[in-house]
Amino acid sequence: MQIKPQLTNFVRVTAPARLHLGFLDLNGTTGRKFGSIGVAINSHKTIVEAHYSESETCHDAPKHIQKKLKQLIDAFFSVFSEQIPLPKKHCKLVVKKLIPEHAGLGSGTQLALAVGTALSRLYNINAGTLDIATALDRGARSGIGIATFNQGGFIVDGGLGPSSATPPLLARYTYPEEWRIVLIMESHSQGIHGTEESKAFKSLPPFPISQSRAICHLTLMKLLPALVEQDINVFGQSVTDIQHLIGDHFSTIQGGRYTSNSVATLLNYATELGHLGIAQTSWGPTGCVFVNNEAAATLLIGKLNDYIEQYFKLETDYSILMTNANSSGSIVERGVG
Repeated sequence: MQIKPQLTNFVRVTAPARLHLGFLDLNGTTGRKFGSIGVAINSHKTIVEAHYSESETCHDAPKHIQKKLKQLIDAFFSVFSEQIPLPKKHCKLVVKKLIPEHAGLGSGTQLALAVGTALSRLYNINAGTLDIATALDRGARSGIGIATFNQGGFIVDGGLGPSSATPPLLARYTYPEEWRIVLIMESHSQGIHGTEESKAFKSLPPFPISQSRAICHLTLMKLLPALVEQDINVFGQSVTDIQHLIGDHFSTIQGGRYTSNSVATLLNYATELGHLGIAQTSWGPTGCVFVNNEAAATLLIGKLNDYIEQYFKLETDYSILMTNANSSGSIVERGVG
């Protein structure tokens, strides 16, 4: 997290989106459950400002987002109220930018952490990201959003044990600067979220412990070494292998290995073109292809767009874009206004 100190009247927090690439252990019989792999990205951000105000207001956001902001403010004050001077208990939140909702990019966690961090800095409350995440009920399964908010990079967390409030950070690596990620986004489709997500986890059959062990082995002995050695082929194949194990388990809930049939078609086409790093982030529908440089990403984007134009209905709304990893996490700025 970068903090740019100034003596000011408001606090602005910029939080990067993240990709969630899979769980380490959905079985949980060994004592810990979930555990996650993910990376912060620069293509999408949430930007929130917190101002002192005579009344509690939320500006420049759709009504359903204003409702979420109000809930976050109430939750924040219920935990930290005693640390806030009475004359300053009202605030105004201004939303400058939002990560797309229910696209698999971590919009909910980043909004909550951005709001909580902005308020804590506005009121000079000594609360870290983990404190804020716990107060605002984030990190119930994955710690990727918390860790990427805090410091960016490529993250592995340890899931939840019997006494865990949030998943502990196990490893954080700087993602190779030259590597790129091609995102395949579909605006008319959404991933499973909210109560549907909770029901999905409860309704799924037990994840085979043999497959959990396979994912852990792939992560420790293939994915992370390839990341350190900057071997995009081994890294990509490891991501794909993990995704297949996870995606097939969730297929009864999301209608297949991937949530969106159209995104699945494009990911399969990328595979036919020879790309190895194929993934869906979280519940989707956003798909990801990991490539070794900007030129490879540009070439792939062109081919995917040509495929869409030739085979898809033109009125269907897709966007194919290139991003790189975020290696710094959130930015906190203080300003006058």
